[in-house]
Amino acid sequence: MTHVVIRCDATEQGGVGHLVRAISVAGAARNAGHTVVVAGSISSPLARNLLAEAGLEVVGAPSDLEVLAAEQGASVVHIDDYATGADALASVRASRALMSSMEDGEFGRRPADVVIDSTIRAELTHRPEDGSGVVLRGISYAPMRPQVLAARELRDATDRPGAEARVLIVMGGTDPTGAAGTLAAVCSAADGISQVSVVSPERNWPAVRAAADDGVELIAPSPAFLDLVSSVDLVVSAAGTTAWELACIGAPSMLVAVVENQRAGYEAAMAEKIARGLGTLEEVRADPAAATSRVESALADLRSGRSWASVGRTAVDGLGARRIVAAWEESLAGRIGENGAPTIARRATLADSSLLLRWRNDPSTREVSRSPQSISWDGHTGWYRSLLEDPRRELYVVERGGAPVGTVRFDALEADEWEVSITLAPEARGGGLSRPVLTAGESAFLELHPGTVLVAAILPDNLPSQRLFARAGYQLDPTRDDGDFDVLVRRNFRRDSS
Repeated sequence: MTHVVIRCDATEQGGVGHLVRAISVAGAARNAGHTVVVAGSISSPLARNLLAEAGLEVVGAPSDLEVLAAEQGASVVHIDDYATGADALASVRASRALMSSMEDGEFGRRPADVVIDSTIRAELTHRPEDGSGVVLRGISYAPMRPQVLAARELRDATDRPGAEARVLIVMGGTDPTGAAGTLAAVCSAADGISQVSVVSPERNWPAVRAAADDGVELIAPSPAFLDLVSSVDLVVSAAGTTAWELACIGAPSMLVAVVENQRAGYEAAMAEKIARGLGTLEEVRADPAAATSRVESALADLRSGRSWASVGRTAVDGLGARRIVAAWEESLAGRIGENGAPTIARRATLADSSLLLRWRNDPSTREVSRSPQSISWDGHTGWYRSLLEDPRRELYVVERGGAPVGTVRFDALEADEWEVSITLAPEARGGGLSRPVLTAGESAFLELHPGTVLVAAILPDNLPSQRLFARAGYQLDPTRDDGDFDVLVRRNFRRDSS
């Protein structure tokens, strides 16, 4: 299990599309056993509701991604915004975390260890070489929330009469362009529609009512709109994140390219025939009658059994987020030295500072630490420098095949007794490295301090550490008290191999 930080904003001006994707990826990461937090500015009420429903914590987002990774103890920093620049990879790598990045064509493009472009047909376009590692491209990597997958199943069991159509209009959670009113007027003018429902922020309701007739149903944005998608006959949507959710569900949709960064996705969706099109928002506003005619034509096809929804449902299978997380796991595993490579301890240096802070702040590490609170970047920097200069403390970084996999720290207690503690790189857990790391650290330390008695303080319920030290020859000393910790002691060392 590792810890993941997702860097993403969701504001009234910027919308919630990036966050919807981020929540989908977060869900897949948690299902795979990882822990996740979101770092960013979350000011949209809908965004807060989405995060609360998903049970995701929001933390602050320092501009320096090295600091973010280290303070949060993140093995993976996943970025889903357009503002983060090309220098992000160097910052994340300074802490030796893995950087993952979402892009939409040229929007948000930057080098990363794992790059994802989940727009349809992305794999058919050229992406310049930029030093990125794994590049995942195409609609098969589109992340889908659990609610979308639930709606996909519900849609299978829902009868959809065709005589009088029910139409749902979704223009995003914030609709900063006021597109909902435009599309409500277009659909209200179409023949054969019994109900037009519009998902729109309440501040836009007067404009929607002014543009359309009084029969339009107005619905505040919330995750519950997906329940409506399961039962309506046609959905009119912006060509953003929601478009791919509709395709996954199998709901017949008509798309509008509301903003410029949606144009490529819109054109690809038309080429693949996973949706019908109304053009750009400017084109709809310039000729609403033509847009109304297109809605009527689409409904006529649906009544005649010529639905296009199955094409999108096949193309977007809902497993994109799982594939992204699997790529992280494979990339992290590749960073740990190969089996059989030598495991060697070296003295820690100032260059290891952010790496060791990241390992220390990992949530699982903090749970079994003497001080479970996270440590800030500023608090760590001075402390770490003094630790390296303190003759009564020694810190070793253990590497396998040149890849850092853990640390072993020694603190002097008495003249012939030092306390030992071990931290394993979160990405190295489960690989059988605890014993080799401990042994390598002990060997390096005892070269300088032969005959020293080593003491380990371990929480009673920390069974993996209890087993590790017991197998390494440490024995519980029932006469010693260290608060909530058991005290294990090892004497009479001999050289071990692992």
